[in-house]
Amino acid sequence: MSDLKNHFGDDASLDEEDTQNILNFLLENSAEKSTKEASVKVLNSIKNKDIIAITQTSFWKKEHKNIPKEIFKNSEVKTKANCSACHMDIEKGLIEDDKIKDINSFM
Repeated sequence: MSDLKNHFGDDASLDEEDTQNILNFLLENSAEKSTKEASVKVLNSIKNKDIIAITQTSFWKKEHKNIPKEIFKNSEVKTKANCSACHMDIEKGLIEDDKIKDINSFM
């Protein structure tokens, strides 16, 4: 949030009020404040590393190691970062096993 002019190669600058509102939301809803199992496991897998993508964590890699690479090339999935393609409850901040789509539908 401190360098939105250079946000992954794009200028995502916002006015000060919006920046502060988003920063407050991110801090209040961060994994550090969550008691959800997945949040704790992601944090534990990050440790002191400077990782900004969940797909680069050892937890994510372990959980997704048996998923064929072709799944992530499917037009409905497109990228490893598209969590909602498979995790139906991700918008609520949840990753429940019974809410994961059958990956065979993407093959």
